[in-house]
Amino acid sequence: MKYSDEQLIEAIRNGDPRQRDWALYQFCNEDSLRGWVLRYVEDHGGNTEDGEDVFQEAAVIFDRNIRQGRFDGKSALRTYFLAIAKWHWVTYRRKKDPVSELKPAHYDGEVESVDAQVFEGEKREILEKAIAELDTRCQELLQYYKLDYSMKEIKELLGFSSPEMAKKQAYRCRERLKEVFDRNPHLLKALNIRTKNE
Repeated sequence: MKYSDEQLIEAIRNGDPRQRDWALYQFCNEDSLRGWVLRYVEDHGGNTEDGEDVFQEAAVIFDRNIRQGRFDGKSALRTYFLAIAKWHWVTYRRKKDPVSELKPAHYDGEVESVDAQVFEGEKREILEKAIAELDTRCQELLQYYKLDYSMKEIKELLGFSSPEMAKKQAYRCRERLKEVFDRNPHLLKALNIRTKNE
């Protein structure tokens, strides 16, 4: 049985232990989920063993957060799990080597100052408020973009005709995000960043 997000949440929060364990087993044993985590860790300075550790820890945190009602439902559960895994690895690396700077591998060239700041993650709550003002497609694309998905993966997930089209749409969505910040200077002030025009 393949659980929908709603069924999985229900099973984890209210199901008996066997139902909860089975639901988590089904979700966490999806090959593409584990493969993404392992690939992300290996691409960012870790090895396969590190990736397995991150995946297992992400599963524990995912389970706990769902049971404690910390998941707000603004993204798919898969996206939420991958975010947990990514930031668990980033946090681990920063503790181990504070001077290392981890940046998404698919950023092209110099990223504008607003993007470079808001995609770091420490101020995700403010960023999420800004992203929530965009259309649903941009919201989803930027969630994948933040999680370091390649343009090829985004193309496949969102049905673009090519990675180049996905890249163009990502640029447009980032421009729309900047417009949100332009309309809401208090968000920029909270992030303590300035645009190039200031």
